[in-house]
Amino acid sequence: MFRKWINFVFNLARFVSDFVIIQLAFYLGFKIYFLNVPILAMDYCPELSPELYYKPIPENYYFTIAFAVWIFTAIVYSFFSLYKDDTSILHVREYRHAAFGYVIACILFLSVYYLSFTYLRTQISVREKLFSRRIFAFASVISVFGIILARAFINKLKLIFHHKGKFASRVLIYGAGVTGKLIARRLAEFPAFGMIAIGYVDDDISLTNTEIMYDPGRNLSLPVFGAGEKLKRHVTQNKIDEVLVAVPSGTTEQVLKIVNYCNDNDINFKFVPNVYEISIQRTTTSDVVGIPMISVKKTSRRYIFLFGKRVFDFCASLLAITLFSPLMILIGILVRTGSKGPAIFSQTRIGLNGKPFKMYKFRSMFTDANKYEVNPLNPDDKRITKIGKILRKTSIDELPQLFNVLIGNMSLVGPRPEMPFIVEQYDDLHRERLTVKPGITGLWQISADRTLAIHENMDYDLYYVHEQSFFLDILIMIKTVFFAFKGI
Repeated sequence: MFRKWINFVFNLARFVSDFVIIQLAFYLGFKIYFLNVPILAMDYCPELSPELYYKPIPENYYFTIAFAVWIFTAIVYSFFSLYKDDTSILHVREYRHAAFGYVIACILFLSVYYLSFTYLRTQISVREKLFSRRIFAFASVISVFGIILARAFINKLKLIFHHKGKFASRVLIYGAGVTGKLIARRLAEFPAFGMIAIGYVDDDISLTNTEIMYDPGRNLSLPVFGAGEKLKRHVTQNKIDEVLVAVPSGTTEQVLKIVNYCNDNDINFKFVPNVYEISIQRTTTSDVVGIPMISVKKTSRRYIFLFGKRVFDFCASLLAITLFSPLMILIGILVRTGSKGPAIFSQTRIGLNGKPFKMYKFRSMFTDANKYEVNPLNPDDKRITKIGKILRKTSIDELPQLFNVLIGNMSLVGPRPEMPFIVEQYDDLHRERLTVKPGITGLWQISADRTLAIHENMDYDLYYVHEQSFFLDILIMIKTVFFAFKGI
């Protein structure tokens, strides 16, 4: 009950913060408009007086407009379920809907506002019904950024609590097999889901009182409390809020028995369908006349998005090269003087559609190191030079890849490019990574699994392949800035 109240408080915080930010945005928009006195109205529209141009309506009227915009925003946001917890990776769905929903709210407000004057209050003068479109535009831009930042702060605050195990649902996983371990791993990777895996129950009695390792890379495991036939006792003893039934390979009778048991004993539960052999990131769910349907996603070629992404990559990489060129020259000199060999290290990687290309980095290891060995996972690796330790820790060794982005071999955001001998071992699922350009940064690089091998964490790349968008790219780049000084 206490957890539900806390969730209510966080959702209320989103509701209240939207109101405060929109009011503040219109106030700031009004002030920004008058920071620089505009040219007289006659230069734009001779029939309007300068007074009308400068201040069409009183300042306090903008607070009334802001209140009306907030009402429309709250209605639209409720339709998009934006006052409930969002469990998408990086909350990209919430932020995208927040921006899109605000635009819809503004369109609805303006439509109602002007239609009301046109058909209901025709006697009101132009002076009384006009308001500055510039002020409205300034306020709208500030509102969108402010709302997203406020929600990011609320999500971060809630994430801190969840990391500490507070205000999160305690989950018991029914099934300690491959699917059960994958669920435990995902819940550990993304505390924002608000679910903490406490342990397993399994019909295999031999697993009772053993520890199941679900994430070898981080040495994480969960205990098996016992058999499923004593589920009620395990739920009560461990104060479980919900059971996740993860036996997708079980028979229909077995799953139905578990479902009936949970219903009879008033146990909250969810069960996982058998889609993990397909890969969870390739599936999507829908509702057809009340019947849940699961289908396999197909990679779409959104040419407008790809064109915009390429334009952004070119402009951003050119600007970054220009700004960082003095730093790159200095680093090149330090690398050359610190150890024998060239400053730039090149390596063949596999890019879009399986095409090989030369990827560039500042050399951080001695020249006698095999360039196609497994990357160092320890900063004290003897292959790394003294200057290389600093370069790898701050990720500055990646700067030459801006030239790869400039010429089009890579993108700023995307799956990391793999070496040829690894790609040769790819199956059809792995090859979906090659349907998009590789990137300097991506979901894997900002995840808890970034110290593990790229090809062992395909879910991150598959998620990006199927969900790529400008919003996701921007969020990944922002997160990369915070992670840049935590790598090796």
